[in-house]
Parts: sequence; C-alpha cells; structure tokens
Amino acid sequence: MAERSIELSGSHDFGPCDCCGTNSRTVWGYVYCDNAAEAVYYVHWSLGKVAEHGAHFDLIIWKWTEGREDAERQAVSLVYQPGLGVVVIDAGTRKIAQEKLAGKALSRDEVIGTPLAQQAFNIFDAIWLQDGRIAEVTESEHTINKTKN
Repeated sequence: MAERSIELSGSHDFGPCDCCGTNSRTVWGYVYCDNAAEAVYYVHWSLGKVAEHGAHFDLIIWKWTEGREDAERQAVSLVYQPGLGVVVIDAGTRKIAQEKLAGKALSRDEVIGTPLAQQAFNIFDAIWLQDGRIAEVTESEHTINKTKN
C-alpha cells in the first residue's frame, strides 16, 4: 500500500461572505505518495459554519516532477458534509478550474468509477488525518455524531 504524507504550505482568511456574513479560511499544501509529489490541495470552509456549509477539498493531481506540463495535471473537487461524508463534485464549478497549474477541471462523471476516484479519496484521507489546520472541519464530524446519540 502506498504511503502518503503532506507538506503544509499556506493559509488565508477572508470575508465576510456575501451570502452568510462569516469569514472563510483556505489552507493549502502538497501530498506526497511514497516520497514523490502527487498533488496540490486546497481546503476551504466558512469559519463556524462547517455543519451548515461543509468544506471543499480541491485537488490538482499528477506527478509533480521536472518537465511535466501543466496541461497533464487534472483538477478534482470533493465536498465534505458532516454526517453525510465526502463526494466528488464538478471541479469546473470551483475556483480551482481557473488555476493555471491544472490543464483540465474534471466533472464528477469523469472521475467516478475510475482509478482517479480512488486516488482522490486516498489523497483526501491523507489530508483529513494529517493536516491539523483543518481541525474545525474534522471535529465537526464528532460534533454531529454526539448530537445524534
């Protein structure tokens, strides 16, 4: 089984949001698979509103080695909703679609049922388990489960 690790890179708070009036946070970093760069990730959520709005995980996936063209990289987007889990959504609807690092923003249909789907979920798991900056997001699952019991 492949071993994944992350490298923290940056964080940015901004807002307030036009629709809900709260501030948002985006954190980003890199995912490595067996010590080779595999993806760049961005996690975005509204502060204090994870239960209502969830969190977005935008990934740019490909081998990050010298000589690789940006056009070969693919953007995949996931949305996490506490109590419901994580699903693939259309990356073309996300800001990640405008990033020059990715050659193509994939639709949900282009990801589901492919090996890329499993890779994206494995990357999600690495971020979820290793990036402490998203504690507000990961702890929201525990809060939902406590209120159900």
